[in-house]
Amino acid sequence: MAKPHDADRTLDLARRAEALAARLPASGTSFADDLPGFDTEFRELVDAVRQLDARFAFDRDGRPAAVETIRAALPGIERELLDAVLDDHACEVRAIQEALYLVVLTQRRSI
Repeated sequence: MAKPHDADRTLDLARRAEALAARLPASGTSFADDLPGFDTEFRELVDAVRQLDARFAFDRDGRPAAVETIRAALPGIERELLDAVLDDHACEVRAIQEALYLVVLTQRRSI
């Protein structure tokens, strides 16, 4: 059963998603190229999703220091492996963003 604050969160997410959708360019090119035009709305929506549930919790601000602490504790070869794994994950996130953006652009063109 939904709690009263769940309805507020759902409404807040919907409003943020609408604000983001309103900022998308009429004819987009790529997520990375178009992001500067809707970056604020995108970050606000992601932050709202992050607060929904522990499954979505992340610490963008604390991550660099944590990664650097781990990197400093590792021998050279393991540092390189950590960097490769982090870079691979960042590439995956960018690919997911681009794929979802393509879905949005395709959907938008079909309306």
